[in-house]
Amino acid sequence: MSSYNLFVYGTLMWPEVVQAILGHPVASEDALLKGFKRCRMKGVLYPGLKRDQASSVKGKLLRGLTDEDLQRLDKFEGDEYERISTEVQTRQGQVEAYVYLTKEEFLDNLEDIPWYEEDISEAERRLFLKGEDIDFLG
Repeated sequence: MSSYNLFVYGTLMWPEVVQAILGHPVASEDALLKGFKRCRMKGVLYPGLKRDQASSVKGKLLRGLTDEDLQRLDKFEGDEYERISTEVQTRQGQVEAYVYLTKEEFLDNLEDIPWYEEDISEAERRLFLKGEDIDFLG
C-alpha cells in the first residue's frame, strides 16, 4: 500500500478538519514550502497558493496518507486547486510531498494579501467546521 505526504497551509492545518474529511487522525509536523505565496481568496475563509520565488509558506506536513485519503482530499479541495508534487523543508530535511496549488484559471480570485491562521476567529472556525464543505463527506 502506498503512503503519501501532503503539505497543507490553510484550513487543512486544523486536525479536526482533516479528521472530518478522512474519518481518522493523521500525524503532522511543521514544514516550510519555499517558492510559493499563500494569499487570501476573495469571499471565502480559506487561502489559495501561487508560485512566487521570493516567498515561502509555513504550514504542516501530513504523513502516511493513502490513495483513498488523497481522493477524499481532492474532492474536498474541488475544482479551484490542482495537486502537484514538490519538496518541503522539515526538521529532518527535504521531503517530497503533494500540495494543492490554485489553478491558473482561479488566480484572479487571489488577493495580494497574505492569509494567516491567526486572522481566523474561533467563531469563523466553528462555522467552517459546521459548513457544507465538510458535511458532504459524512
